[in-house]
Amino acid sequence: MLTFVHDKSATELAGIYSKSARSNKPQSTLYFTHNTKSGAGNVAAAAGVLALHKNSLKKIFKLSDTSFDRICTMLDTGEEPEIGDPHRSEYWEIKKRFERALRNEVYLGDQDDLYFEHNLPRDKSKWCGNFILCGNSGAGKTYWVVQLLLRYLRATKPSSRRTIIWVSPEWDLDTSLKKLKAKRYAFNVIGIDVSETALRKSGMDATSYFKTKVSDVLDQHEKSIVVFDDFMDAGGALAPMLRKVYVRGLRTARHKCNSVISLVHSYASGKNTSQAIQSVKFMVMFPRSSASRIVMFMRDHLHVPIAEAKELVARFAKLDRYMIIRMHSPVALYNSKYMLLL
Repeated sequence: MLTFVHDKSATELAGIYSKSARSNKPQSTLYFTHNTKSGAGNVAAAAGVLALHKNSLKKIFKLSDTSFDRICTMLDTGEEPEIGDPHRSEYWEIKKRFERALRNEVYLGDQDDLYFEHNLPRDKSKWCGNFILCGNSGAGKTYWVVQLLLRYLRATKPSSRRTIIWVSPEWDLDTSLKKLKAKRYAFNVIGIDVSETALRKSGMDATSYFKTKVSDVLDQHEKSIVVFDDFMDAGGALAPMLRKVYVRGLRTARHKCNSVISLVHSYASGKNTSQAIQSVKFMVMFPRSSASRIVMFMRDHLHVPIAEAKELVARFAKLDRYMIIRMHSPVALYNSKYMLLL
């Protein structure tokens, strides 16, 4: 069950922030709990909870706006329809959906000022989890990660920051990384260029370059964030070595409190991504550009029926550009305006 009540058994899911408040702290935090006792459940107006489902419910039960509003009012006041009431059967059906939505969903689309935001824990002793971002070129993968890291850097004192190591064949070319290269973050961000051009200019063979520029750097840092950006496009013989250290990182990096983030075009990239599906805590996908691919992933890995998966992907695509799939229990889908437990 989703709740705003924090207790010892509650698992933090995401913070709710306000556009009007310039604060690094959330206005409220959403948790998951197994505690169904009175006082832990959510309380909200039926019209707001069902706003996302209003059109579909009206079509299913053939209701007008007036009838739908009347049922919502009855749900809020606890009034039950009498025998013979024209909305009696519809009331009980919508009541079931309202109670399920109240437990498993939080919708902020009717509140312009509020939004969900995924942020990294500022405490270095806490593991951030592993991430994989899947999407076509231009979907927004690099932008999403850069914004996540910038929020973390801005909210954390320089002496308390994790080291961010960005491994990419486009480190010197990708303009999306410009803000991470700012002088104020120079002691916290390390860029490693693994392109064919960088390898050739170094005058080293691939093995020596990998050891000097990649392996030794990674070994020197604990409690860090390592980003592998299209590592399969690295120059020369670097790609197999990068894949090996990437897969090992997915499996064991958490023991050093390191987090691994990878950016790929498809989750079905064979040996480059097969381990990631088993090891990442968060998968970030982009429903406006990869709808069918996300539907197939939800069917194959989350066991969501195709019809339901298509409806969910379309819903998320209307609300925002990205969709985060939380793979560890509790499994959940969310973006800036909507959270859904699966």
